[in-house]
Amino acid sequence: MKSLVLHSMFAAATLVAVAGSASAQHLTAEIPFAFRAGTALMQPGTYDVVADPGMAATMFRLYNRDTRASVALVRRATRDASKVWIANGRPMVAFRCSGGNCALSEVWTGGAESTVFAAPTSPSGDPVRVVEVRLTSNKAD
Repeated sequence: MKSLVLHSMFAAATLVAVAGSASAQHLTAEIPFAFRAGTALMQPGTYDVVADPGMAATMFRLYNRDTRASVALVRRATRDASKVWIANGRPMVAFRCSGGNCALSEVWTGGAESTVFAAPTSPSGDPVRVVEVRLTSNKAD
């Protein structure tokens, strides 16, 4: 009986894992500057951006193919996606930059809403600009 329960639990866990990875969205971005993602400092390079919708919130994983550094982020909030982004129909990632410092602030993978991440404000009062980078589809292995 224990064996049957154990096998059933293992099968259910495997099914959840497969279903979760099947629904993950794999994208790629060429990010030509260093930036903060959460508390991590990420270097310029080619990034795999994986949007993985979970039960409670969408999780994003960023993986730098060049340095092999990665970070996982949970969305802070959502908001209506930029009308320009929707009109162009191309997934985008946005960074808030001040001086030489940039931080990941938003990801749009399609649909009506984009995902917003906490991005620091400029402590020195420098003007803040938004830098947008296009995401391209990346077929999962």
